[in-house]
Amino acid sequence: MPRWVGGLVPHEVHVLPIGLMYVAAAAQASGAAAEVRLVESSLDCPTDDAFVRLLDEFKPDVVGIRSIVFFVDELQRLARLTRAHTDAAVVVGGPIVEAWKERLFEQVPEVDAAVKGDGEKVFPDMLRGREFATTPGLIYRAGAGTVENPSAPENKDLDGLPLPAYDLVDLERYRGQLSYAYNHRRQGVLVTSRGCVYSCSYCFRPWESMRLRSAEGVFNEIAHLRERYGIEDFYVVDDIFNVHLKRALEVFDRLIAADLGVRLYFVNGLRADTVTEEFVDRAIAAGAIWFTYALESASEEIQKLTRKGLNLARAQRIIAYTQRKDVVVNITTMYGFPGETPEQAQMTLDWLGELPKASLLPYHFCLRFFPGCDIREQALAAGFSHQQLEDSTESCYHDMPAGTPTLSRAAMTQIVLQYHQRFGLSNPDRVREAVRTLAGVGYTEEEILHLYSVLKRKPIGSVAELVASR
Repeated sequence: MPRWVGGLVPHEVHVLPIGLMYVAAAAQASGAAAEVRLVESSLDCPTDDAFVRLLDEFKPDVVGIRSIVFFVDELQRLARLTRAHTDAAVVVGGPIVEAWKERLFEQVPEVDAAVKGDGEKVFPDMLRGREFATTPGLIYRAGAGTVENPSAPENKDLDGLPLPAYDLVDLERYRGQLSYAYNHRRQGVLVTSRGCVYSCSYCFRPWESMRLRSAEGVFNEIAHLRERYGIEDFYVVDDIFNVHLKRALEVFDRLIAADLGVRLYFVNGLRADTVTEEFVDRAIAAGAIWFTYALESASEEIQKLTRKGLNLARAQRIIAYTQRKDVVVNITTMYGFPGETPEQAQMTLDWLGELPKASLLPYHFCLRFFPGCDIREQALAAGFSHQQLEDSTESCYHDMPAGTPTLSRAAMTQIVLQYHQRFGLSNPDRVREAVRTLAGVGYTEEEILHLYSVLKRKPIGSVAELVASR
């Protein structure tokens, strides 16, 4: 897909549809579905003809589509083709439902119903024929309007859910794509918690509460996938895996004791100021090779505005400690916050410059104002227009920034250029250092070249070409 990373090069990022795998497993376990098929549209049927052939072959009674606001155009395509070529009900899930609610039905008129929050109970109930009007967690079309039912109770016992339906995905096919960590591996995707205890204004929160799986449950899933499917690489996608330090350490200790020979990748943002040196050491002993720390901004004012409230000194200390372990360390930062000045944006770059190394991946992004996030109201109060907010949700991560009321487009462009000159793709020394780190944690030369081909949005033929290029 053109909006996803890698859209202009042969090597693309395709990750397991873990949310759908959970819902599919629940539908299978409940007996509500005679047959379930999982499809990633951008991989399995990127053209209209391919999707129509799939519909003709499978003849579904229900087509469930998971989406986020960023990919609404793909949702519209699939819903339109489903309605034109089948009598199947069109049901939508994922963050777009809570973000848009009634607007979803306006923008995608083919939708019959949408599931809010957890789908493992609601979707099987629908498949068994429960009336829409009596199904908690459902929004559905009724005449010319829509009806939103009360939310369904959240699943409190995550350990009690069926494990994701790995039997419905082709792991070897996904190995041929790039994973969350831009390598070619049999992917195990771990969701060890749902929700977040923090309330950062730029973040979308589809769940009301924070729920944790037990350390035993997490370990058992890893051991099962290692034994049954030969999976050695596990990508943790929790909002914040380290929200409960004792549980995290127990997961590591179980893995160390079992000696399964697995690798862990924290591809989503760990909260740096609550990570400890003990966490880092035991994570690495358990197989962790990839850490991602979420900083966002080094301005105390922006930290307060966004309600993140990160202890910047503590975060800097633990990030530096992790970098000295010669594992992959990524640092996510942003610019373009409501009211942010050029001086505040510069603080973030200078803070990064005090670390021993640069973020291995260039994770410095222009802030997006997605529906459902409190920061939209903060932006309007700071002088943004409604159109600016809508435009930001449609722009790609690699698009040039448009500017804000306090940070001009020219100033933003200089921020991006300075970031890459100091820490990123325009600094050959930083790239060489990153290549050495990747090789040291087991990346093949092919994986390194494919990773950088995606980041640079052009094919890279050799490491020599990579480290020489700007």
